[in-house]
Amino acid sequence: MGHGSISTLQTEDRDTANAILDLLIDYNLPYFGERPPVDTVRLAARDDEGTLVGGLLGQIRVHWLHVDILVAAPGHRQHGLGSALMAEAERIARSQQCLGIWLDTFEFQAPGFYERLGFTRCGSIANFCNGHDRHIYEKRL
Repeated sequence: MGHGSISTLQTEDRDTANAILDLLIDYNLPYFGERPPVDTVRLAARDDEGTLVGGLLGQIRVHWLHVDILVAAPGHRQHGLGSALMAEAERIARSQQCLGIWLDTFEFQAPGFYERLGFTRCGSIANFCNGHDRHIYEKRL
């Protein structure tokens, strides 16, 4: 069976991207027994003047919240903002009956932060880029 052709998918072509996702979901359906919902989690943190000082971007898929990005602007780190964003993400995950939260981080970013929040390292990629290790964390809810 031939492949026909392979082409780059344009960012604005959401219909094809969704159709690709549907192919995977349909394949997984017999294993999960249902079509799990896909929800986007987007949190923005602003200071009293309304300036963006941090945020969290993630996605709930297959009953787990994956945190893609968690960031606090300089001057707002180590003051509880990251913990507050993660607490809100966990609240959302629990409300959606997620089994857990997972994410990855570099060793120079925040492994200790996630461990203090109850996450467990479940994998690592040594020397992922420029000598820096990348760690995968999970937290069961």
